[in-house]
Amino acid sequence: MELQIDKSNWKNVKLGDVAFEYRKRINNPGESEFDRFVGSSNIGQWDFRIQSWEPTDSVSSSMKLFEPNDYLLVRRSLYASDFRERAPRATFGGVCSGDILTIKENPEKIADGFLIGVLNSPSLWKFIVANASGSITRRIKWKDLANYEFLLPPKDQQAELAELLWAMDEVIEKSIELKSKTEKFYYTKLDSILINKKASWEEGKLDNLASVNKDSLNSKTDPSHEFFYLDIASIEKPKVIGNMDKMSFEEAPSRARRIVENNSIVLSLVRPYLKSFAYVEDGTNIIASTGTGVINNAKLDIRFLFHQFFSKRFENYCENRMTGTNYPAINQTDLKDFPVLYPKRVSDQKEVSIKLDLIEKQIECTDVSIKSSKSLQKSLINQIF
Repeated sequence: MELQIDKSNWKNVKLGDVAFEYRKRINNPGESEFDRFVGSSNIGQWDFRIQSWEPTDSVSSSMKLFEPNDYLLVRRSLYASDFRERAPRATFGGVCSGDILTIKENPEKIADGFLIGVLNSPSLWKFIVANASGSITRRIKWKDLANYEFLLPPKDQQAELAELLWAMDEVIEKSIELKSKTEKFYYTKLDSILINKKASWEEGKLDNLASVNKDSLNSKTDPSHEFFYLDIASIEKPKVIGNMDKMSFEEAPSRARRIVENNSIVLSLVRPYLKSFAYVEDGTNIIASTGTGVINNAKLDIRFLFHQFFSKRFENYCENRMTGTNYPAINQTDLKDFPVLYPKRVSDQKEVSIKLDLIEKQIECTDVSIKSSKSLQKSLINQIF
């Protein structure tokens, strides 16, 4: 989508000319009138709106107040220059972390909602990287950010562009809502099947129905042997594997051990990532970390087994057996002992997995639509700014 934009009458301004930082502290958030706390982790990359929050009674120290229509720009990087371009607009009031700048538009200088494009423009985040201070993690101060310069169109044109950007975001929001409802239906359907069939299905230990962590690299492995390393963090979200680094055994961290074969299930055994499971159809030269469980050579339909790890039944089983403090985890023995429910006939297993696969496919299609819409939205912002 190409916009034909005449910028001949656009004026060069500084961010501080059209917006200002709003700073007000809330000493006891849990005792305040606000019930929503937004931390840096609640804000996603390129989001126009805040998608998640925590209850204010989960924080005890002084926090910052934000009001509806404020922009919340995460001013602290995750690491080095990795800021993740996070600056949504709030649709509600609440309290937020000190690592978030609360910014208001100056209505005399800028059309309502236009600032979302400015704050999500690549050039602004390049400016932030160049002007942030710190070493391991870095922060931008408002007094520095206020000096960011950009071309500002006349107010009537601002309003038209803002309307276009927010209309696109409305499409994205509806797709996100559809995805959320479909995911809820998937989990409800899965749990319902397992509850209703418990009396009539067979039950057996996972270790008797599949191979669990059977093949691993060891000290005899050729140091030059190359593979793709699947760490827990590689599973970006349930069922989705992101980028994997290619490395030799000599270069790999000591936890790179589990051999992943074709049609394997890889799942995290550590609580922060407990729902990070993935089905690996092509496991060519993939090695998973020892913080995972690798399951293959199943006597059951592999997709039927895969879906069962997303059940409330499996989640409760793991939570009741977690050990450790900083990173509680389930051990390999308990994983092998997990009692799998299954119908005796493979055809019945496949019938269940096909139904769940169809719901999963709908979720994937909606996710593709969201990514496509966000890509188009980002393209328009690049053209405008």
